[in-house]
Amino acid sequence: MYTTKFISSDNELRQVAELSRLNSAESLTEDVKAEQGYVSWKYTFEDLKALHEIAPSAIIKDGDKVIGYLLVLVKESATVYAPLKEALNLFDGQVYKGKMLMDYNVYFLGQTCIDSNYRGRGLLRQLYQFHKDNFESVYDFALSSIARDNPKSMIVHARLGFRTLFPFTDGGKEWDIVIWDFNLG
Repeated sequence: MYTTKFISSDNELRQVAELSRLNSAESLTEDVKAEQGYVSWKYTFEDLKALHEIAPSAIIKDGDKVIGYLLVLVKESATVYAPLKEALNLFDGQVYKGKMLMDYNVYFLGQTCIDSNYRGRGLLRQLYQFHKDNFESVYDFALSSIARDNPKSMIVHARLGFRTLFPFTDGGKEWDIVIWDFNLG
């Protein structure tokens, strides 16, 4: 039985940090990255602890083992996590449905990952449903960025209802900003 919940302990934060490290682009072969995807942003335990104090993130567990996560970053998270601060600059001047993007009540998906031994079981969809159930009444939508050289992630997120808002380039790498608008399904 898998349990989806918000992170509630340092042990869970440590397990998320380790799962993030194991699935980072630097830790995987090119074949694995192409076939299964990878995570782009790096989070230490200290990063996660500081972010968790601002907004809790969701995990999925098999017993005591964290087997997946979906990180929540809110605008205030930029005060403790530099990559988000840099990313927020991308949204200056962006319009969505006739309104400045950052005038909406929005949160950011820091990244998501399911342990490779548990993939293909619908757990990612379960994590996203948990997010929708808990955040749909609080936020207008969620935003994330996906590297264009991570097609597996693009396909999975499109299936979950994400839509591309706009592309950008950072350090020569191409990305897409994607939106998960709760009102679109």
